[in-house]
Amino acid sequence: MLLDVRSRRTIAMRAAAVADGFLAPPGSTVKPFVLAALLRDGKLSATEAWPCPGRLTIGGRSFDCSHPQLDFPMRVETAIAYSCNCFVARVAERFAPGELASELARVGRIRPGAGRIRPGAGPDAVRLLALGEEGILTTAAELAMAYRGLALQAGRAEMQAVVTGMEGAVEYGTAQRAGVAGVKVAGKTGSVRTEAGARIAWFAGFVPSRAPEVVVTVMLQGHSGGSDAAPVAGRILAAYRAGRL
Repeated sequence: MLLDVRSRRTIAMRAAAVADGFLAPPGSTVKPFVLAALLRDGKLSATEAWPCPGRLTIGGRSFDCSHPQLDFPMRVETAIAYSCNCFVARVAERFAPGELASELARVGRIRPGAGRIRPGAGPDAVRLLALGEEGILTTAAELAMAYRGLALQAGRAEMQAVVTGMEGAVEYGTAQRAGVAGVKVAGKTGSVRTEAGARIAWFAGFVPSRAPEVVVTVMLQGHSGGSDAAPVAGRILAAYRAGRL
């Protein structure tokens, strides 16, 4: 789905019934919203650094980071670029009970009682929600609208670390295959399984990164947001830039 940032007009959409109606966990595409909320509320600093241990277990399940071992500590920028589960899960514990669920419902424009967000109880539920693994369902169209909200805030001072991280995801991190020659793309990948066991690959982002014109979301069956969804997004954005959409 390709969406005009200013007018909210849909420029292009494939499989409209799926884009509007198929619900799936958004995976790591929620991480920019999680970190943006903590930055906005003063619960996290853009300069705060923490060395990623690489291994993460939540509720007996492994969510080990897939990024390479790094010789520097993670910050907001690199946590988004490399999609660091350990960093995001750790700082998500700073939300008050129910706070993260309310924040995600707000940015996703999900009405109360819609059953799309289930806050759960306890720190494990909060961490799984922050990783987009459990407790939240969305459609490609809903995610596009949520990312439009991010795009409209791209110039704000408190959003600079988040946008820089999304640029980094495309330049050197998980979303490199979404790159488009001649323009900076800000994006985020996600890779997740549905409750039925289907593998879903996500990409969501906007271009140009500092003065966004369009938002793109890609959701498809695949093993990796980086290898499956990001290249599709890159082709869509390249076509838009070339005037073919």
